[in-house]
Amino acid sequence: MSATIRTMLRGDVPAVIEILRDCHRQPGGAIPQRYATDLRDVLFDSLAGITLHVPQVIVATVGEEARVVGAIAFRRSFISAAGWDIAYWGVAPQFQAAGIGGRLLDAALRHVQNRAEPDHFVMARTGRPDVFERRGFQAVTAAPNALMLAWVRDLRAAGLAQAAE
Repeated sequence: MSATIRTMLRGDVPAVIEILRDCHRQPGGAIPQRYATDLRDVLFDSLAGITLHVPQVIVATVGEEARVVGAIAFRRSFISAAGWDIAYWGVAPQFQAAGIGGRLLDAALRHVQNRAEPDHFVMARTGRPDVFERRGFQAVTAAPNALMLAWVRDLRAAGLAQAAE
């Protein structure tokens, strides 16, 4: 499936919220706190770009109507000036397993590579450690919600060179 990767626009925020909530819904239907109440403010703040720690958000769209089907947010880390976080990442369930999530991750990592020093690190918490391992990350903690870490210098180029802005 062909998807366009681009920076999130103001009108994308409701779709991004819905996608991230759907992707991270817990068994029984509960939505984790960070997706239930804080997400809207974080996404709108990202459009203003007020501070270093506000995430940058990239979306994937499909079709002529440019329907948002996935999103990834990344930011400078709160724990170190030499670090970056993948803050949010998700693809609408009906569009998963089509390579869209990998393209979003590659685009975010390319942005980080362009802004970070080689000795900076990137970290993410994920239920899909295999996707991150293919890009040079190592697990710091075990699944199901593995904490993954990579040095910017060790990020694997596979896919990153082709990631669209």
